[in-house]
Amino acid sequence: MSRPRKLESAAATNVFQFTLAGLIIFSLALIAGASFLTYKFAAVSHPNLTADTFAVNPKDKSRSVHVGAWGELITRDISLERPAEYLTEEVTEPKPEVWTFKGLQPDAVKALLLKNGLTAAQAAAAFTPGTFEQTSSGTQLTPSADFLLSLNAATREKLYPALAGQGINLYLDYPYIFPSDTVEFIYTDARLHPDDVALLKQLIYPNGDAKQLADYQFLLNQIPTDDRRVALTRALSQQSAVFAGLVIHPDTDIDKLAAYWGHMPNVRFTDIRPLMESLKRLPEGGNLSLLYLLPKFARDRLYTFPLPPEAGEPTMDCHWTTFNFCNETPDNRFNDPAYAVQYIQKNFYQIAAPSLYGDVLLLLNDKNEIKHSAVFLADDIVFTKNGNNYRQPWMLMRIADLLATYPDNPPMKPIYMRRKTD
Repeated sequence: MSRPRKLESAAATNVFQFTLAGLIIFSLALIAGASFLTYKFAAVSHPNLTADTFAVNPKDKSRSVHVGAWGELITRDISLERPAEYLTEEVTEPKPEVWTFKGLQPDAVKALLLKNGLTAAQAAAAFTPGTFEQTSSGTQLTPSADFLLSLNAATREKLYPALAGQGINLYLDYPYIFPSDTVEFIYTDARLHPDDVALLKQLIYPNGDAKQLADYQFLLNQIPTDDRRVALTRALSQQSAVFAGLVIHPDTDIDKLAAYWGHMPNVRFTDIRPLMESLKRLPEGGNLSLLYLLPKFARDRLYTFPLPPEAGEPTMDCHWTTFNFCNETPDNRFNDPAYAVQYIQKNFYQIAAPSLYGDVLLLLNDKNEIKHSAVFLADDIVFTKNGNNYRQPWMLMRIADLLATYPDNPPMKPIYMRRKTD
């Protein structure tokens, strides 16, 4: 049966005839049109797609890029808090605040308190019946609430630094330190009960440009519920840190990166190169976390908090961290400050400023005693563990921020050291 003429006419209206040249031109026009539409759609959905993918928003003060021998380092400010799971024993059964004066009898302790800012009435109040015990090794004082709350910020500012470093109390030796005005963020933390914030403010005292808290155990014991203690402890544990990585562009010189990052013992740059090269092949490149460029010791610990130590475990302080940085197995001799000093004298020499991955920052007090150490990575970034207690994480910090967390009068002096084999 023949097809009806009317349908054939209708079908003919949808038929296009081209010469070969016309077909080519039409195809090119379709491709160009599709490309234009794709570009316009992408520009609307992602306005910065055609710009430098790694450009920094000038309004974002937490993010920056610094270029040097280390490559293109991109950093962002972050805040770390202790996991709630680590706080069970600490907040459910808070220990009382106890001051232990080894080798001092009660009269000698009173004289020490009077010498460092207490009035005669306050010194007497510290030794009310039931608050102290004279032992064969010295005097143990459990300060009462009335006594601690009678101390104002100026009194604490004079007394507590004078008592620090003598093993009297962990938190006198290693108080919570809030550089600049960072404690204000805790005061406004929505998780905290107003009564707890009010008490915290009573116990805060200045030390240089920083604020400090040493009466942490007393503070916990005044808070009536576990939930409120957890909230406060987590807020107090906040640590300003840096998240850092390298920007890998399609034209990045990976051999140059290898020359800077690859000399560190136990950093196997050969294993990292395939990832860098894969990022380099991407149209816009990519970012590589500095975790990949750390030795295993540091990589396993970065941005984590240690668990409370068991008996006989090493004290994971700054020196233990700094001088085990590139070790496969931690050397616990670095727990001994005297051994750490001897190791530094034997294996390092002083330099004017850090410029190589693995240089070491030391903070010295006015007696030239080493109070802190950290490992230089790049730009102004160091790997650090502040203090010898489990409240402090391993983290990356800017050198200026690190100095602010170690206030002293006079200020501590930073010096830089380099390993003699470098």
